[in-house]
Amino acid sequence: MPDAPAQDAASTQRVQRLQRLGRIVSYASIAAGVITLLVVWNQIQRYPRTDDAYLRANTVGMAPRVFGQIVELPIRDNQIVHVGDLLYRIDPRPYEVALARAEAKLAVVDFEVRALSDAVKVADAKIETARADVARAAAEVNRRKADVTAAKARADYAEDYLSRVKPLLEQQFITADRVALAESDVQAAKANVAAADAGVVNAEATVVATQSAVVSAEAEQKQARNALAQLGDMNVRVAAAKVEVDDAKLNLQYCEVRASVEGWVTNLNTNVGAFVKVGDTLFSLVQNTEWWVMANFLETEIEQIRVGQEVAVYIYAYPGHRFKGTVQGIGWALYQANGATQQSLPDVKPTLNWVRLAQRFPVRITLEPFDAQYPYRMGATVTAVVKTEGRDPVLEQLGLIGSPFRASSGSFPASGSGPTAPSK
Repeated sequence: MPDAPAQDAASTQRVQRLQRLGRIVSYASIAAGVITLLVVWNQIQRYPRTDDAYLRANTVGMAPRVFGQIVELPIRDNQIVHVGDLLYRIDPRPYEVALARAEAKLAVVDFEVRALSDAVKVADAKIETARADVARAAAEVNRRKADVTAAKARADYAEDYLSRVKPLLEQQFITADRVALAESDVQAAKANVAAADAGVVNAEATVVATQSAVVSAEAEQKQARNALAQLGDMNVRVAAAKVEVDDAKLNLQYCEVRASVEGWVTNLNTNVGAFVKVGDTLFSLVQNTEWWVMANFLETEIEQIRVGQEVAVYIYAYPGHRFKGTVQGIGWALYQANGATQQSLPDVKPTLNWVRLAQRFPVRITLEPFDAQYPYRMGATVTAVVKTEGRDPVLEQLGLIGSPFRASSGSFPASGSGPTAPSK
């Protein structure tokens, strides 16, 4: 049996070895912790990152502009469509009838306008005729007045002659027949004067009548022009009928809906035979031509982020694959419920927080077109890491830690122009 001193020495050596091993493990753990903290510090300081980020794309809600029954629906949910592809068709027959009715009404209005144009021409001619009658009547009045003047002159001469011959009858220089003839001439001249005066009155009455005819013709012309509804080179009645035709054509065109953008059909919940109403969204198109990430960064990190900086985007659906993005812009405002204006006065809640949380501002990051093997999906969760230039950590400069922006060409998917057909 071994002696006790030898056993004690061996036991002491084992304890010492375990103590040395424990110290080594402790030092190694402390060193690993320090290195880990340095690595985390390095990454956070140089590359602001956030997991509060999501893929975004433009969406177009497809809602009918006319009501009716769907008679053709050649698309299916989650299908890609291209610009000009037929999405759905609404029964066009009611709108074809409406268009035919509007075109028939336009033809009727054209005939009515022609008739009214002729009525205006007739009214114009009546006015010209009435004005000519007024001119002739005025001329007749002047002629009649000249006749009155002449008759009065003849009557004055006859009276003067009678006044000269009467004394001669008393002296028997002339016969009584001569005096009687002079008296007869005076009476005849007075009668001519009265007749001329009556002619003047009749001519003036004719002038009044013709002037009334002018007023009546002008009123008829105004009524015809109002009914014609002509404004310059445009006829209002024809223009209104054409608007109805254009509206009917537009509604007929709305029966056939085609894709205005390239994208994917999403949330299709209808079928052929369904009756749709104006404004009811049938489905949406997720546009394929523009994708971006809306990443919410802490306000303490905004200082380092600049427009145009490169961003490494990691989509949760594709672990290990990096996508390249670029900072497009940084949000300028956030809605604040505390202090929001209520009835022109600020509404401030009576609260006191001992822990102040940093706000997050949205940063818009544009993405390069994706490869068909790794398609983007709107709403996907991503991690965004911004390559800033404001920090210069020591570890990366010493080459002790790599950059998430450096990778071999085979490690990450190459950018493409996007798929032209659904990925298989």
